[in-house]
Amino acid sequence: MTNRIVDYSSRDSPYRLDEKPREEYSPDIAYTLRSLKAKIRSCKADNDRIIQSQERLAKAQAKRTEVNAVIL
Repeated sequence: MTNRIVDYSSRDSPYRLDEKPREEYSPDIAYTLRSLKAKIRSCKADNDRIIQSQERLAKAQAKRTEVNAVIL
């Protein structure tokens, strides 16, 4: 069995990638990216508020359980 060296950059290589020139960001794409980043920040803030509310609820439920145990 012989090893064959493949030149990936040659024009005839079956492994060659067809490189396309990079497209510049259009104003629409830049606007979309900015709006998506703002949406992500908003969702993270909402998520933090939900987590804090759940923690307060868990503490209140634990306190209620303690009070009920003392009453009984």
